[in-house]
Amino acid sequence: MVASSLELEEVLRAVVRMLSDASTAHACFVYLVSDDGQRLELKAASPPYSHLVGEIALEKGEGLAWWVAERKEPAFIREKALDDPRVKYVPELEEEKFQSLVSVPILGRSRDVIGAITLHTEAPREFTDDEVELLVSSASLVAGAIENARLYAEMRRRVGELEHLTELAEAIARADTLAELLPGVASRARELLRAASCQVYLLDQPTEQLRLQVSAPPDPDVPATLALSAVGPELSRRRKTPRVAVPLVVNDELLGVLQGRATAEVELARAVANLTAVAIKKIELIERLSERNLIKDFFELLAASRGVDGIDGRATRLGCDLDQPHLVLAASPSDDRFDKALRAALPGAIFDRRDDSIRALLRVPTAGEQKVQETVRAVQKEHGSEVAVGLSSVCRGAASYAAGFEEARHALLGATLLNSTPGVTTYEDLGPYKYLLRMSLDGVRDMHRDAVTKLADYDRERSASLLRTLEEFLRRRGNISATADALYVHPNTLRQRLRRIMELTGLDLRKDDWLMVEIAVKLVQLQHAAETAALDTSGSTGL
Repeated sequence: MVASSLELEEVLRAVVRMLSDASTAHACFVYLVSDDGQRLELKAASPPYSHLVGEIALEKGEGLAWWVAERKEPAFIREKALDDPRVKYVPELEEEKFQSLVSVPILGRSRDVIGAITLHTEAPREFTDDEVELLVSSASLVAGAIENARLYAEMRRRVGELEHLTELAEAIARADTLAELLPGVASRARELLRAASCQVYLLDQPTEQLRLQVSAPPDPDVPATLALSAVGPELSRRRKTPRVAVPLVVNDELLGVLQGRATAEVELARAVANLTAVAIKKIELIERLSERNLIKDFFELLAASRGVDGIDGRATRLGCDLDQPHLVLAASPSDDRFDKALRAALPGAIFDRRDDSIRALLRVPTAGEQKVQETVRAVQKEHGSEVAVGLSSVCRGAASYAAGFEEARHALLGATLLNSTPGVTTYEDLGPYKYLLRMSLDGVRDMHRDAVTKLADYDRERSASLLRTLEEFLRRRGNISATADALYVHPNTLRQRLRRIMELTGLDLRKDDWLMVEIAVKLVQLQHAAETAALDTSGSTGL
């Protein structure tokens, strides 16, 4: 009868009926050790005490039940049970009515204590050895039935947990935004952890605080923010109320904390936290890609001066007021440290970062554009020494940004060509080069430029340096000695190179206008720099 069911409550009720009938006792109580091992909790009782099940508990060391449990041996009191110091008086059980008392431990297969069975009689009674042996044997049988019932209950609980986790995983997979994800996580986690309430906090990077996103159910006692130092251990028991606080981590990156109040289910909380962290990272990635695509399209429209009439809506979505003054930035190559430092130094800026370059709209504060330029120079010097940067003139109004993107691109080319090391160049810094750049990019041709182009092609094909020789010769105003010293060659070697230059290009350096030749050299160099930049950005839209 006892072993006929796998439901623990039914097993215990059958135990009470069997022992009450077998011993003719007036009351039978079955206590089981609590999960934390600190109490014996009343789990079954004969009438009229069955309504007290779950209400009565003996703290560790109290009563005859604990005495036999700790010693793993039976004990009985023939009369005047309340006079025995091992007995604790429990008013609800009306123990003043009982004279005799016998208690036996319930021992599991590994001899660990599961609980205790206590029998009471109203009249004094002498329990025989056979009766005690029967109770011990019955307790042994009961132990097996209880363990089987507990295993079954544990199995059912685990199956239920797996079903809940599966449902949670499916709900997480369907969520496209944090607003969809987090409330479902909190409510399902509360049910799964059997918690009084459940909260999700996310890390606010600038303040390094955890901010409450959702609580299920809403709880005014839950703090809106938590310091990282206050998170504490995963499981804590303040005022005997357990609390679980499990970090949301992906690839060693802390995203937030999942908290459950009045629960100790750490392992389940970890499983929920892992699923949630991956989902948060997925949503962040999707949102970042969507924002990047939005910014990319926005920049392309501005740079091409297309769709200006409908661009205000995109600007609003990005939090950008095109009627306020901005500078356009173009930088290459792309660099993590420089990018992060610049974003931190210029709040409100909009960035379009690619594998090989960075574009940005930098809001001009009341302090003026010079303040922005100083900030960019300071960041480039400290965090982007290998990054070349070009800045446009001030843009205001949607129609002005096409010229701004062009100016930033020219300034970047100028920074690459004019500076020996990467730095920051504004469009105004280009001086007359801004006109040469425009000419080189617009493809204006003449005989001098064609001649110098042949020379540049010859150098590239043969890894020669005739173009540099010509440039130095013109820079030194035809001084053979000064030019030879600058190139670290013998004057006769220089004369041979100059003859070779005239043979290849058809130029006559004795008669041609040196200014026209020098301008042609600069144009060809600028064109080469522009072509190199275009090759570096192949597969993506240029700066």
